[in-house]
Amino acid sequence: MRPYFFVINIVPSPDNKDCQDIAGAKAHIWVISDDKEKAKLRAVDYITKSHWQIVGFEYEFEIQQEQISKLHEDEVRLYKTALQYGIAADYIAYPKIPGNPDDPPIIRQL
Repeated sequence: MRPYFFVINIVPSPDNKDCQDIAGAKAHIWVISDDKEKAKLRAVDYITKSHWQIVGFEYEFEIQQEQISKLHEDEVRLYKTALQYGIAADYIAYPKIPGNPDDPPIIRQL
């Protein structure tokens, strides 16, 4: 089993009632898996079950053991949590700013 790390741009899904004031977020997700594609599918499933929709993947790669010691302490904490549970995520959200054209569109289901 190997550690995989993903940074994924996300927006709240329409049924995410806890995120009325959030324009979007970056999800930092660690997955312990034997295959990168399986890890990616698990990350996607985790996000969608948490009522978020994926806008795009910013980074996706396997972390080598020698890189762990160089990570920021928050990422090390997530990595250790993923070792324990198989997956760990942290969402770094940013608020909606009225009239800000840089806010990502909120995806609505019709």
